[in-house]
Amino acid sequence: MGLDFSERRRYERVHLELPVSGQCLDVAGDIYPFQGETRDVSFEGFCVKVNSSNGFKVGQNVNFNTRLYRGDPLIKASGRVCWVHDLPSLPWPINMGVMLTSMLSYRFWYKKVNDKIYQRDKIT
Repeated sequence: MGLDFSERRRYERVHLELPVSGQCLDVAGDIYPFQGETRDVSFEGFCVKVNSSNGFKVGQNVNFNTRLYRGDPLIKASGRVCWVHDLPSLPWPINMGVMLTSMLSYRFWYKKVNDKIYQRDKIT
C-alpha cells in the first residue's frame, strides 16, 4: 500500500545543508528554541532537521537565523510551520517544513537557491 502524496509546492527545492537556529512561538506565548540543519530549500521555504520535538505544530510562527556561507553575517528571518514529520532515528528526530514570511536579506537567499538550481541543471 503506497502513500498518496500530492505535490503542492510552487517552487522546486534543491538540496542545501545550512545551519539553522531559532525558536518556534506558541499561541500561548511559549517559546521553543531549536537548532538544526536544512535538508533542502526553495525560494519560499525549506525543510529543516531539528534537534528536539519541543511540541512543534503546524501553524506555529518561527524566527530563525542561518548563514549561507561560512564567515557571512547571520541572515535573520521568520516563517510558519507547514508540516512536521517524526523520523525513526536519533539524533535528528524531527523534519519540519517552514514557509518564509519575512527575511531581511532575501536577495542573498534567492541568489543561493538560484545558483544551486543552475548548478544542478547544468550537471543533468
